[in-house]
Order: sequence, then structure tokens, then C-alpha cells
Amino acid sequence: MQPVVGVDVAKGSSVAQAFRKRNEPFGKAVDIMHEKSGFEQFSGMLDMLQIETGLAPVVVLEATGHYHRALVSYLDRSGYTYYIVNPLQSKRAKGTQLRKVKTDALDAWHLAEMYYRGDVKPHRTWDETFTELQHLTRQHEFITGIFVQAKLNSRALLEQVFPRYEGLFSNVFSVTSLTILARCLEGGTADWIKIIQGGTRKSRSQQWAIEKVGKLEEMLLDWKEARRSPSQSQALLGMVTLLLTIIGQLDELEQQMEEMAAGLPEVELVKSIPGIGTKLAAAIVAEMGDIRQFSDAKQLVAFAGLDPGIFSSGKFTATSTRITKRGSKRLRRSLYLAVQCGMRKNANERICSYYEKKRKEGKPYKVVVIACANKLLHHIFAILQKGQPYQV
Repeated sequence: MQPVVGVDVAKGSSVAQAFRKRNEPFGKAVDIMHEKSGFEQFSGMLDMLQIETGLAPVVVLEATGHYHRALVSYLDRSGYTYYIVNPLQSKRAKGTQLRKVKTDALDAWHLAEMYYRGDVKPHRTWDETFTELQHLTRQHEFITGIFVQAKLNSRALLEQVFPRYEGLFSNVFSVTSLTILARCLEGGTADWIKIIQGGTRKSRSQQWAIEKVGKLEEMLLDWKEARRSPSQSQALLGMVTLLLTIIGQLDELEQQMEEMAAGLPEVELVKSIPGIGTKLAAAIVAEMGDIRQFSDAKQLVAFAGLDPGIFSSGKFTATSTRITKRGSKRLRRSLYLAVQCGMRKNANERICSYYEKKRKEGKPYKVVVIACANKLLHHIFAILQKGQPYQV
């Protein structure tokens, strides 16, 4: 039998247990630090195992968040053969033991045992662009969440400090509106017409800008006479500055996403589906990775956690089922948003007709949207497999 090394990965370090063959360990479990000296120690252990057995060892490890990526990168550079195991599979394998014992060394033992039983299959690798795009989309999602919370907090302050300003622009959180609000809170003067006309993305007439300036000057006069709390004004100014900074960061991230998505044909194919823009398409492709790792659409649906959890035992069969939610929650969220965007103004006719069909069957709204997300994922799998854009 081929020598195997089971590795239980953790933050900053891992525990490795080597085997000459099944149930024949090669030394004791060793702690490996995720740094140059630790990787050199691990390489020395693999070389010693190969010299003794005369065969190249195989490394089996578990996908543990992002902690395993440093070790995988080192194994790639060194040319070692390795297998990455799904955590759900390894957990199920550990649950077959009668004794309830949990240690890092025992986890490494179980991973090697999975390989000897034939439960470990070769994993697929794909372009690092997917991983980089995933970092960008997740960072964009995180900063967007901060932006939403900052807008809620600043609106509460604005209603106390400068309540009339909220009616000046249709979008009080636009760059133009925030820039003018910051100048007002600082107590400075500026060419308001130039700021308004230069900041709006839509072409506006000078008369429209003059009307806005007239209302603004009237508001400023009333605001100064009201003598609002200076501390609240400073707090609002800090929130407005933060919002402008976040908007700049989001614009920069979106530009990076567009540049990276331009090099991935998968993003352009997903964008061909009505209702899906660049950001949604990038998020969906980044969370799915290489479509070649899925043999059929059902595997992709299970990866997203949109497959129903079936429960049947003896003569009992559950009448209501829920989705498993075992896959990527970010992928599920992106698909949910894509369905809602597709139904807006009847953009995606297929999804809209499928939605109406399920609603007429008496299904609740969220159940139907999840069913539409499942259907949409089948469409995405089909166009990516064929390499052809979406056709109505």
C-alpha cells in the first residue's frame, strides 16, 4: 500500500501523522507550524517516509476555511501529491467510531484511514483568478454592509441636526449631496452651482442647479438661526466623511472587479441572463469556481445548499422539507438577489413565468423564490457547460 500522511489543519499550525501502510504509523504525530521552518520540517518527514517505503507519499488534509491554503500552496510548489477532503465527509467518517474521542492526532489518523478505504477522490484545481475574484466580491459585500449601517446612523443624526436637508436631493446619500452637506457642516462657503452640476451623473440644466442652491441657502439660514448642538454637528460631519470614504472604496473595488471579470468568460456568460449585472455575476462565478468540478446541475445545486433535505424512515415520510443550506451562503444570497432582479419589471420572462406557476399552486413567496433560484442555477450550469450565452 502507498504511504499516506494525514494532516489535521488548524490556525497557524497542523498536526501530521504518517503511515507506512494501513494501521502502521510511521513515528508519532508531529506539530507543523505554517511557516518556512515548519514546512521544511514537514518536507523532511515526507522525504524520510519515501526513503523507507520506496514510494512517494500522499498527503490528505481537510478544507479548513482559509487556514489550509498556505500548506496547499507549499505542497503545490514542492510537487507533492495531495487530496483535499470535504469537512462534511471527514466528520461523517469520524462519527462511525464507537468511542467519542476528539484530538488533532486522531483527526489526522481518520483522514489517512479515509484514503485507505477509498473514500478520498482527486480534487480539481482551477485558476487562481477565481480565488482572487472571490476575495474582491466578499470584501465588497463586507464594506457594503458597513455602508448600509453608516447610512442608517447618519440619517438618524441628520434628522436631529439638519432635518430639512433630507428633501433637497432625491438621494441624500449621493456623492454630490454628501459633499455639499460636509461643506455646510464645516461652515464654509463654495460655488454650490459648480459642485451640483459637476457632481451629478445625469445632465442637469443650470436653472435646476440655481433652484437647488436657492433652497439650500434658505435651509442654511434657518439652520444657523436654530443653533443646533455643535457636538451633534461634528458627529454628523464625521459620519458624512466616513460615507464619502466608503463610497470611494466601493468604487475602487467595483473597478477592480470589472477588470478581473473581463478576463473570465464565465462572468460574461452569466451576465447574459436578464437581471444579472457585473457585480452579481462576479459574485456567483467567484463562489462557484470552475464549473468543471461539477458533473451535473444537481451537484451544483447541492454545493449551493439549495437541494431539499429528504427525511424518510420506515413507513414515515416527511411531508415538508427544507433546503439543506450546507453550501455557500454567499452563493445562495447572490442567486436570491438575481431572482428578485430578474422578476423586477419582468426582466427574466422564464423565471417570472415559473414564479407565477408556483404561486398559483399556493406556494409561499420565499419557497417560490428559492425554487426559482434552483431553476436559475440550472440555467447557469447549462450556459457555462455549453459556453454559450443565455437565450430567451
